[in-house]
Amino acid sequence: MEILLPPKKGEVENVKLNFEQLVVVGANGAGKTRFGSWIEENNYEKVHRISAQKSLSMPSSVSTTSIEIAVEDLLYGMHYEDKNWLKRHGRKSSRWNHNLNTSLLNDYDKLMVLLHSEEYEKSVYYKDHGGEKPITKLDKIQRIWESVLPHRKLEKRAGVIDAYQDGHPDKKYNGSEMSDGERCIFYLIGEVLCAPEKSIIIIDEPEMHIHVSLIKRLFDLIENERPDCVFIYLTHSIDFAFSRQNAKKIWAKSYEDGKWDYEILNGAMPIPEQLYLEVLGSRLPVIFIEGDDSSIDYEIYSQVFSDYTLKPVNSCTKVIQIAKSFNDAFEIHRIHSYGIIDRDRRDKVDINNLVSKNIWVLDVAEAENLLLIEDVIKAVANHMGKVPDDVFKTVKKNLIDFFAKEMPSQILLFFKEILSRKYQELTDFSTHEFVDVIKEIDTKYGGIDRQKIYDDIKTDFQKILDNEDYYGILRVFNLKNALIPNSKICEEIGVRNKKEYRKLLITLLKKNDANSKILKDAIKAKIIMTPIV
Repeated sequence: MEILLPPKKGEVENVKLNFEQLVVVGANGAGKTRFGSWIEENNYEKVHRISAQKSLSMPSSVSTTSIEIAVEDLLYGMHYEDKNWLKRHGRKSSRWNHNLNTSLLNDYDKLMVLLHSEEYEKSVYYKDHGGEKPITKLDKIQRIWESVLPHRKLEKRAGVIDAYQDGHPDKKYNGSEMSDGERCIFYLIGEVLCAPEKSIIIIDEPEMHIHVSLIKRLFDLIENERPDCVFIYLTHSIDFAFSRQNAKKIWAKSYEDGKWDYEILNGAMPIPEQLYLEVLGSRLPVIFIEGDDSSIDYEIYSQVFSDYTLKPVNSCTKVIQIAKSFNDAFEIHRIHSYGIIDRDRRDKVDINNLVSKNIWVLDVAEAENLLLIEDVIKAVANHMGKVPDDVFKTVKKNLIDFFAKEMPSQILLFFKEILSRKYQELTDFSTHEFVDVIKEIDTKYGGIDRQKIYDDIKTDFQKILDNEDYYGILRVFNLKNALIPNSKICEEIGVRNKKEYRKLLITLLKKNDANSKILKDAIKAKIIMTPIV
């Protein structure tokens, strides 16, 4: 979606930005709230903004009204016959009391009226006309709220919301008596669900009142519920900013005399030193990974390792170098750091050496092969209403057949990689005299039995094929962008292509339910974190 942003300091032209998700991060006083209200005022037809300054006073009960009136009251602060005037001026004059920047947003009662009115209207229609039982916004709020707060339950009554501790329905308390965090989570879910279709939803200080351990889970579920909308977050929390893995980031530096000094960050641009130091200040352990913030590595690992800061650094060489540098400086910053790299034809000795340095190694050839783990395939197939065992059986046969066809070229590629490493070892001199260096090189070179290396690889590959060793294939088969199409997994589960399959997997990982746990455990099991015995 394209929006207008205010001119940067020293410039006069507005900035146009295309984005799917945006995080504006900066210190208190950097003008983030004014930045958000400027976006709302200049993109008024598309925006639904939730301010940081909001009343969390949840009414103990409400009365229902017509849906039209309830919607207008929530979105514009009032109901009015002139719809054009309402859409253009209602928010500013009524919802924000003529002050877009500092007015206290006091609409919890309006939200509850809309939610209960929809609940009542859909229930009456179902009673009179039958059909499929309706799922209301209150139903969706209850599902997400209870997922984020699994030890708490909600109960709906006419115009009333009650809560209770799981297992103690006899000790209900009115929603108005919930904690600030409980009420805030309910409110945010409700506001997002009630936003118009294809809205730009601006949330100021999303982390306010909510425990840090719940934030990522909450907003993953909220975003998953509104795929038609785009989200803009205004935050000073670096932890929250980096939890929105695919968001564009804007670093708000300062606000003065009606102008913002800000910088739009992107994957090709190194993070500014100040912002990087703030990341260090987040105190979360960090995992350096291959690729960039649009790579499959980042998408998968950011869901599996949600309690870490993920930092893509492109190549496996950089992962190893940077993770080692961070670990060497641990006494200075006291932040635990790790790396994750593809297996890429590494042997047991090499893997154990890396793991000893906190560099974790995939137990499959490359990150894309994680999409073909048996438990992953079965979990996705089950979600799509397929027979998991049948889907996996077909995928396994297709992959074995493809491996048999490609095996000669894969053996040569494996041989090339091993030989390259052997030749690289020739430059690891143990002496400093040139004459001795030449002798050492000649001795090492003469000791490289190329035929035996090739024969051993061929034997190993043939054994994998003869045994129909599915995980052996995933471990040695390096052919980016080819395994998934040739496995026919997409056809088997009913998606169009690899991109849709990948997107489906990420969506399921975000759900934080029993299925997502199966997926995360399966992926973690294919990451070597301790030495191989």
